[in-house]
Amino acid sequence: MIGRMRWVAALMLFAAACAQAQDADWLRMWEGAQRQRPRTIGATSRIAPPNEPGTPLVIHGRVFARDGRTPARDVTVFAYQTDHTGVYNAPGASGWRLQGWARTDAEGRFTFQTIRPASYPSGRNPQHVHLTIEGPNLPRRWTPELHFLDDPFVSEADKRESQSLGAFGPVRPVTTRNGTQHVDFHIRIADEGRF
Repeated sequence: MIGRMRWVAALMLFAAACAQAQDADWLRMWEGAQRQRPRTIGATSRIAPPNEPGTPLVIHGRVFARDGRTPARDVTVFAYQTDHTGVYNAPGASGWRLQGWARTDAEGRFTFQTIRPASYPSGRNPQHVHLTIEGPNLPRRWTPELHFLDDPFVSEADKRESQSLGAFGPVRPVTTRNGTQHVDFHIRIADEGRF
């Protein structure tokens, strides 16, 4: 997680890099994942299968229009993450093993059932879930990564920056009920992040 201004600048640079095919491997993985997209996508979906090792996590999401108030319906949300050891896939495999799709309902809501991702092995990066969105009259784009307030690798500065964004801040509090963690994550459609 980086500050909002740096995040926007980094996102714009990333989008430009993708457009120039400088990140061809990532784009190939994203396109490969999209070929695995189910024909029918509901508002509730899974990223990790039910038997995946790790702490169960439910992401309760909502997508809003640019005004931050109007729910965005029929938006496809694609998410991917690391497993409980901090890796995306087995050595030598390409793509992301833990990935899923949901489509927002009339109130812009979506839910992912998954596990809590881990930081990369031997790293100090915050735990996170990557998300992209697209839909009717909405070209595909990145959203901020979902981060967790109780993660020791999230800096105090990033926590303050997220708090200043209110419900749209990417560092979210986590609650636990019956052994399952829950997090609310709101996305406001932005012009930045197209790829």
